[in-house]
Amino acid sequence: MIDTEIVTLSTEDIALAKSLVPVLKERGKEITSRFYATLFRDHPELLNIFNHSNQRDGLQQQALATSVYEAVANLDNLEAILPVVMHIAYKHRSLGVMPEHYPIVGDYLTKAIQEVLGNIVTPQIVSVWTRAYAIIAKTFIQIERDLYQEGEEQEAGWSGFRRFVVKHKVSEGEGLQALYLEPEDGGPLPYYKPGQYISVRVKIGKYDHLRQYSLIDMPGKSYYRIGVKLEGSEDGIIGTVSSYLHQKIKEGDILEASIPGGVFTLDQSSQRPVALLGAGIGITPLLSMLYTLRTEAPEREVIMAQAVRDGRYHSFAAEIKRLCGESGQVMSTIFYEKPNDEDRRVGGFDREGRIDEGWLREHIPANAEVYICGPRGFMQGIITALLSNGLKAEQLHYEVFGPALSFSVPLDQRASMPV
Repeated sequence: MIDTEIVTLSTEDIALAKSLVPVLKERGKEITSRFYATLFRDHPELLNIFNHSNQRDGLQQQALATSVYEAVANLDNLEAILPVVMHIAYKHRSLGVMPEHYPIVGDYLTKAIQEVLGNIVTPQIVSVWTRAYAIIAKTFIQIERDLYQEGEEQEAGWSGFRRFVVKHKVSEGEGLQALYLEPEDGGPLPYYKPGQYISVRVKIGKYDHLRQYSLIDMPGKSYYRIGVKLEGSEDGIIGTVSSYLHQKIKEGDILEASIPGGVFTLDQSSQRPVALLGAGIGITPLLSMLYTLRTEAPEREVIMAQAVRDGRYHSFAAEIKRLCGESGQVMSTIFYEKPNDEDRRVGGFDREGRIDEGWLREHIPANAEVYICGPRGFMQGIITALLSNGLKAEQLHYEVFGPALSFSVPLDQRASMPV
């Protein structure tokens, strides 16, 4: 159970805090934008932790706003959003967020709320909000303390960042590089759960930059393998870290990495059919799950669908074809959204177009455990279609690359979903 004994709120206090939820939801991004601007102005050292690209794109602001109003809405039952809290807590551990950061964040968030909402924020509301934030912060600090301890004390574990040698760098389709990382000290690596990720830390300019990358193999290897997509935007801005890893890092160089973590993991205790639905770079954690299922649960039915733009972007194509073709365990369907003439000649795909509701209805068993990873729009469409087809929210598991934003699934239905 979550311990919130540090401070208490009366029934009236909780009701008052919850009355703020609509305005926090409506003006949350405005509040968090003000918060980040003043926080980084006064504490530029925190730019060594936060993702600069997500700040520029507005994703971090929206994610924080969503987290704030959902936490306030569930003050009297924080257990209901524990999966969301765990997702963020693992991310915080991978970034090195410490307990001393929380009072700073609380002070600047309170100031931002007061500045944006003005006279709405009475002294009574400030008092309730301050105590509510203390409860939320205590929850995160407690969970993150346990995660740090778990990472350090597990066999072959460590705290902070460990130095790795880039042993191999392999192209896996247009704009994607696979990096094979071996510990510089030659020591063993800890076990991780299929679907988990590591944070990679690089120094670019005056700041540290950290990014999370899924592990693409089954646990137990002497190396970690990650896939780095060269990120870009419509305005031509390329990703700071992805371009650095693509263009500057070469075999033999050193990268620092955190211990694996994350809640988007394969349930290895279940015997139910498994559906792995991926698009683009989202195939990376699913490939780790596929390796594990093929090796450790060969009796378990697996349905796999990979959606890509065309053959140029079909990452890990030969590897997936081999894994899916070695036995009758896996039913695989490759979707090319816009196949070109060469794709049609080679025949590296099964269906043209996107994964649609009809295909999902026909191929995903009603009792399946479904793991979904890819662009936000892709995941939103898949989740909506599966729920429409009668699957329950607790059967659906998905990973968001970047800040966790809520999808249009009611919070009570997402209680067991790692968002």
